[in-house]
Amino acid sequence: MVSVELRGVSKRWDNFELQVDLSARDGEFLTLLGPSGCGKTTTLRIIAGLERPDSGRVFFDGKDVTDLEPYERNIGIVFQDYALFPHMTVFKNVAFGLEMRKVSKVEIERKVRWALELVGLEGFENRYPEQLSGGQQQRVALARALVVEPEVLLLDEPLSNLDAKIRERLRAEIRRIQRELGITTIYVTHDQEEMAVSDRIAVMNVGRVEQIGEPLELYYHPKTEFVARFLGISNILELDAENGVARLGGIEFNVGVDGKVRVFFRPESVLVTPGGDARVTGYELLPGRIRLYLDVEGHTIIAERPLPDLPFEPHSVPHKVGLVVRSFSLLTL
Repeated sequence: MVSVELRGVSKRWDNFELQVDLSARDGEFLTLLGPSGCGKTTTLRIIAGLERPDSGRVFFDGKDVTDLEPYERNIGIVFQDYALFPHMTVFKNVAFGLEMRKVSKVEIERKVRWALELVGLEGFENRYPEQLSGGQQQRVALARALVVEPEVLLLDEPLSNLDAKIRERLRAEIRRIQRELGITTIYVTHDQEEMAVSDRIAVMNVGRVEQIGEPLELYYHPKTEFVARFLGISNILELDAENGVARLGGIEFNVGVDGKVRVFFRPESVLVTPGGDARVTGYELLPGRIRLYLDVEGHTIIAERPLPDLPFEPHSVPHKVGLVVRSFSLLTL
């Protein structure tokens, strides 16, 4: 397989400008994550050759492919809307790319059956798209992309039209197949839950990559407020630090600097203890856990704890508790 690199790539239209430097390592599962309209699909289309950048270059394994057509780049693409031919059977849909490449009938038969087995659709060869569920149609689209044995697999919001249970199952299947084949994969999504299948994630916002890193790194050590808030529920406190310590009520943060700081931590990093000066102002019961809203000197802090792990009964709100923040990081001012 190959690495993919975008160097100084830019694209302008209307009042929007995309500017991206990005690389996906050989065999890596890289996710482009961000809100609608941030430029992630355009980035994918530039990698695919479906759009040309106004400036910058695209490289596959160090080879400049910027001016190559999509069919010259040896890529497989899966779109959000499946894009299956309704008048063709599953077999013919999957075989289409091989037929365009003038592959022999014997080889087409072998490769199509391999691809359908890979995505769990053995026995569906003679069905038509209208006879399949949404999840099955997406598996056909995936098989069609994989059957040509691409060096790079590009996935553009492939699960967004499916319900939650099917999405979860197919997400795991895509990751299994990617690992089995070792294929370099770039996955576009706005769904934070899909970060679970990624080796690394590039969080995008208004045409820029805000931060790129491994999922846990981005989740617990975001560099910007946008990344912190986009990847989940956040506590962000603006405090004054003196002698390397910032304080809020009975909570101390050893920040190592003096002056104004922005302290960030996740709700699950907050330990709730009996007694203290934090006032519980409300709560939400969630599957297996409780989300607490607390007031400390006028600052709202959100904590999440497993249901048995509470020093008070949830119905006894308001209630005073102590707080310990077990891990935090600093955001740029």
